[in-house]
Amino acid sequence: MLSNVEYTRLMEILLRQDQYIILLHQNADPDAIGSAIALKELLKSQGKNVMIGTETLNNLSKNVISSLGDFIVTTPTDHKNLIILDTSTPVQLGIFESMIENAEVVISIDHHETFETNKFRGTKYTYFLNKERTSTAEIIFDIMLKMQDEGLLDKENTNCDKIIRAILTGIVTDTGHMRFSDVNTLKTLIHIFKRGYNISDVDELLRVEDDMSKKVAILKAHQRMKLYSVSDFIVATSNVSSCEALAAKSILSTGADVAFVGADNGSEVRISGRAKKSVIDKGINLAKIMSQVAPLIGGEGGGHKGAAGANGKSNMEEGLKKCVEIFVQDLGGHGDGESLEYTEEAEIQDCWGT
Repeated sequence: MLSNVEYTRLMEILLRQDQYIILLHQNADPDAIGSAIALKELLKSQGKNVMIGTETLNNLSKNVISSLGDFIVTTPTDHKNLIILDTSTPVQLGIFESMIENAEVVISIDHHETFETNKFRGTKYTYFLNKERTSTAEIIFDIMLKMQDEGLLDKENTNCDKIIRAILTGIVTDTGHMRFSDVNTLKTLIHIFKRGYNISDVDELLRVEDDMSKKVAILKAHQRMKLYSVSDFIVATSNVSSCEALAAKSILSTGADVAFVGADNGSEVRISGRAKKSVIDKGINLAKIMSQVAPLIGGEGGGHKGAAGANGKSNMEEGLKKCVEIFVQDLGGHGDGESLEYTEEAEIQDCWGT
């Protein structure tokens, strides 16, 4: 939970301005959009004028924003006061990154582990990072509880139902439907459940059938896999044109311990990494790996120990190779590629019994 000092500092800054735009990373997920909707409603209760901006939403987030009756802008505005949520580095804002240069106030609230905090530093920046939270939505809920304790929330002028549903959506999705929750997550949920809500209340918001493009991306990711045997782990790399995070997650579900999947659309390169708990327990931190790979692809990276990403401009293949090399180094091996045992396609087919 935010300390009293942090909360006082944050609210003092937030209440100074009358207008804000909340900015989210590209392909914003339900934690990002849910947190944004909840914070927007909290600020509206204080008489603030607030908009939400993001270049793109994923399909789940489109469901969330439609069901909760909100809207976003998809192109930069002339706002001078920015709140950046759930975004570890500016480059992840896409076209909205250009707004930072002319901004007068920039407040960043996040839970991702990042080695790029200097990107959000300067006299106009205020940075609130809580790596102990499993979702940004939990941080927003902490803010709501503090506002209630201070008597700042008037139930008649605050859409509490919308706020809670938005927060619950963010928590459920960013914890993998509670698989990655911890004791603090459960404490937050107890607060929410005591208000009469349940996880099933957001089921409909999070039910989306995979479209054809997603199915094709997952299948192509498996088709293009390169496998490496590193110690007791299987590391997989692959590439797709889109849906790289979904593809990496899918590759883990089919047997790999670590997956790095790249996407190159000609103007942007993205690499997504996913790792199982057994890998994290060995001291592997994908957020650190992505921050080290990011300069090679001309961008920035960050995330969580078990789920992270990097955005850049070029060198996708080199970036994927570097991910594996750093992984080997971090396990205590050699990063020159010599120690990596590459599994040829024929052997993959044998493993799959085909």
